[in-house]
Amino acid sequence: MKYWLVCVLFFSICTFSTLKAQGKSLIFENDSIAIYDTYISLNSKENISPTIYKNGILYASENKLGFYKLYFSDLENDSQKIKVNSKFHAGKVSVYKNEIYFTKSIKGLKPAISNVYDLAIFKGTLVNNKISKDKPLSIYKKGFMYAHPAISKTGEQMVIITNEKGFYHLLELKRDSNNEWQRSEVIFITQTGFNIINPTIYDENTIYFSSNAHQAKVREVEYTIENEKPVISNVIYEEGVFNIYKTNRVNGKWTLPQKVTVFNSKFDDLSVIFKTERTGFLNTFRYDNTDNIYYFELKY
Repeated sequence: MKYWLVCVLFFSICTFSTLKAQGKSLIFENDSIAIYDTYISLNSKENISPTIYKNGILYASENKLGFYKLYFSDLENDSQKIKVNSKFHAGKVSVYKNEIYFTKSIKGLKPAISNVYDLAIFKGTLVNNKISKDKPLSIYKKGFMYAHPAISKTGEQMVIITNEKGFYHLLELKRDSNNEWQRSEVIFITQTGFNIINPTIYDENTIYFSSNAHQAKVREVEYTIENEKPVISNVIYEEGVFNIYKTNRVNGKWTLPQKVTVFNSKFDDLSVIFKTERTGFLNTFRYDNTDNIYYFELKY
């Protein structure tokens, strides 16, 4: 009996030490996935939009004034703030070599009158936790929103979120011979009132993103009268929770996005990024009533 207890205690201590050494502790597990706390989730709140960078991740965190700022974490020590020239929001980054692409507020239409600011994607250089030489991508048009950049491992493909067509949609960009980003094709477009956030390029033909597009219930239907008959002019939905979706390019065409059940819950699931084929980070609201970043391991 004593031997059994000693073995159990020894195994438990070794397992706990291993998890702590990896900077994570198990908080959820089923047949498909194991989810762990991270140094970030254990020590801070309101953290969103992670992306893999060097030996850790870049992410955005809300400050005391309610603005999101950029940070780097090696997942073992306190996070380091990324210096960027913005007193407003700065978030959702993507990195290729020393190029960094990030979302930042920019003066929009008639800012002096309406104090309206657009969101634009900026390209800069990241050195020693400081972004310099940043400027908006040439695709930016005043009055529209451009955000949530995700760049491929080859650096030739980028996916962003924009509302150029009146609805939020995933837009693919391609780098041209002059090192400029040009519009390629629309991957997926939502309905009025729904959002798309945080795309991740898994490979050139596979994209993950988060959306509340297919979760809502009909709240109101508006009609007009045409030829003395009622015609539906608008359908108003209640907003649903954000879920993780995946779309694939098959024979040159993007498929209708499908929910990725293993990553979703009844709470907002905001993004997923991959470190390897089966490991990565999940950004979700499901624990501790706050948006945070957790480590996952898939079991298939």
